[in-house]
Amino acid sequence: MSENKALEDTSKYVDDMRSWLNQQPHLPKNIEDKMLLRFVHSCYYDVDKAKAALESFLNIRLSVSDLLNNRDPMAPDIQKVMKIVNLAQIHTSNNQYIWMWQLNDPGLEYYDYVQDARFFFLATDAYFLHNSEFPDADVVVLDVKDLSLKFLTKFNMSVARKLSKYQEDAMPIRLKQVHLINAPSSIDKIFGLIKPFMKKELTELIHFHPPNSQTLFKYIDRADLPEDYGGTRPPMAEQNKEIIAIIMSKRKELMDDTLWRAIPTEKKNKSSNNITAVPSFRSLAID
Repeated sequence: MSENKALEDTSKYVDDMRSWLNQQPHLPKNIEDKMLLRFVHSCYYDVDKAKAALESFLNIRLSVSDLLNNRDPMAPDIQKVMKIVNLAQIHTSNNQYIWMWQLNDPGLEYYDYVQDARFFFLATDAYFLHNSEFPDADVVVLDVKDLSLKFLTKFNMSVARKLSKYQEDAMPIRLKQVHLINAPSSIDKIFGLIKPFMKKELTELIHFHPPNSQTLFKYIDRADLPEDYGGTRPPMAEQNKEIIAIIMSKRKELMDDTLWRAIPTEKKNKSSNNITAVPSFRSLAID
């Protein structure tokens, strides 16, 4: 089935997902239709894979409660990370989404890996709550110019493992490329620390671009990038303000410690449905 045809039948997919969800006693029922459809879309309209992806999403979020609880955007620890991390979510003219991350802490004096992970969850959750668009592909761009070897002292192995599992097996996006730009010479050592937690399918999507390189423009139209990177979009600082505004507009929902989480119960495994396999990264996010 073509994607255009699939888009015409969205109500059928939502009804199928809703009917299945209502039969799962260990899963929450208050999930919006657009979120259900986002999982179907991310799995290229394979409903069985979408069900497995959603279940993985809800179960993983239950297991990483330490990264999702007590996250008032006005709290000092979150305000601190908002001051040194800039994010951008750019919808391009060819219906792709560029997710950008920029760190403004050259000496890594204030950087906290755990709080950065919490901010990642906060910002992506706000995006899913706010946004109703379904891009054809998602591209991640990380400006790693400030990542010196000092990063190794900030790294948290347990959090990295949880974050990788969530990103690879559960996020309802169509990840196509990951670009590390302004990559310092130390990036090999830093990447070597994180790589063991990543599936081969994801590592194959990663491209490294040294400082002053033009190679990023082979993958992304220069005009779709912020001014900081030679593009025509607003600079990262302004883009980040927009994201923070969205986060604040969804503050009440984001502070709900039960948002998009499986229901804790000892009988969860016994009441599982017939979708037994958690989808691989490739089946979820790559066509």
